[in-house]
Amino acid sequence: MTKDEMTTLLRSVSCDENTITAMSNAYELGFEQGAEVGDIMRELVLEAESIVNQVDDTKAPIKTFTFWGLFEQLRGMQ
Repeated sequence: MTKDEMTTLLRSVSCDENTITAMSNAYELGFEQGAEVGDIMRELVLEAESIVNQVDDTKAPIKTFTFWGLFEQLRGMQ
């Protein structure tokens, strides 16, 4: 549901403007949080790919601390 659809729905059930404003603000906060999670997920996937490539290359040491740091960031956002 888009923000416009949500506000239209809230108005259709006669919510007051303060409620609509509060819900719009909550929607935007959730959208921002989702964007942050998406950014970390992209980094985590790239780091996982790097680790798999290191496993495939027996000459390289496997370093997983960056992966686990990103993993813990995501866990903290739940």
